[in-house]
Amino acid sequence: MATGQAGFAAGARKSHTAKAPGISRFLSQYFYFCMSLLIAAVVVYGFSHTVNGNLIHATPPRPWILWLHGAVFSAWVIFFIFQSSLVRMHRVNLHRTMGWFGAGLGILIPVLGIATAIVMSRFRIAAFHDAGIRPFFALSALDMISFTIPFWLAIAWRRKPEFHRRLVLIATCALTGAAFVRFPMIPTPHKWAYGGAMR
Repeated sequence: MATGQAGFAAGARKSHTAKAPGISRFLSQYFYFCMSLLIAAVVVYGFSHTVNGNLIHATPPRPWILWLHGAVFSAWVIFFIFQSSLVRMHRVNLHRTMGWFGAGLGILIPVLGIATAIVMSRFRIAAFHDAGIRPFFALSALDMISFTIPFWLAIAWRRKPEFHRRLVLIATCALTGAAFVRFPMIPTPHKWAYGGAMR
């Protein structure tokens, strides 16, 4: 009886040990690619609830910079998926070459993000007399800072893959706040600071 129990325990430990390397291998190979797809899913799902009424068929029409803002930030998410795919396909040289395009895109993002926040704040005040929009600019600035710091560190440590890819992921995650607050299940009181982005 004791021998049987010992054998069962040993078998369970062996099975658990066998599964652990498999999970670790999967995470080491596909984690960043899966995260890029997850981020894209968050962005698409979040903005799908507001993009029609607040941009495409908005009344009054939104400033052109909001369209540019959406295009550039969407391009970053697509670029993140593309770069993650290149790493998975072991196309490291192409990944590094395309990285300079990403660097230019990353430099544009905070500039465009701040400019859009300023324009949209003025638009909300002029079009809707919404003086309560002012905190939106502070939150947008915080988002851009949260993106810019890991982004520049990722460039500085681009020859240190373990640092570089983590920092790019952190920078990209910093851009998802506006998408998350558009989720219907997020309680309304927690959305106040993103009010300007959601209107």
